[in-house]
Amino acid sequence: MSLSEVAKETGLNWRTVSKYLSADSSAPPRRMASGQPRKRVVDEVAPLIDAMLRAEVLMKAAVIHERLAAEYGFTGNYQRVKLYVQEARPRIAEELGIAPRELAGMHRRFEVIPGAQAQVDWGDEGKLLAHLGIPKVYSFHMVLSYSRDPFAASPPAWTCRRSSTAIGGHLRTSTGSR
Repeated sequence: MSLSEVAKETGLNWRTVSKYLSADSSAPPRRMASGQPRKRVVDEVAPLIDAMLRAEVLMKAAVIHERLAAEYGFTGNYQRVKLYVQEARPRIAEELGIAPRELAGMHRRFEVIPGAQAQVDWGDEGKLLAHLGIPKVYSFHMVLSYSRDPFAASPPAWTCRRSSTAIGGHLRTSTGSR
């Protein structure tokens, strides 16, 4: 009898069958006395998850788990929700008439043109150079959104004290002008 035939007859995945056939111990998988698989914790909220996916088929499993915990008091593991969403999303997409290839193409990368956007932040490095008599060190960090090129500089501490001089510090640091 092949693995797939045993899997069909027992209702298990072929990998599970293979694992138990190759294992040293002969402990069977956990099942109820009736022979049916144990009920999963996520099965209690499966209709809620399905409804969330019907409303927004690409909703992330993390968001679904957060909503279940916050709105319904769900205490189950995120991993279980993620596995259920992996299983349910294609089924619900099919119900909604969305082909699998369309589902894969629904996520689009956010693109920006070169020079149009950057993420910037100030850092407080604390007493990094206190041994040299510099009481506090600040840093300016910038990442260009298009190329993901990082930039960092440590401007003088006075540029961080007032917002008007801080903006000037941003400009001087990022453009290289003095």
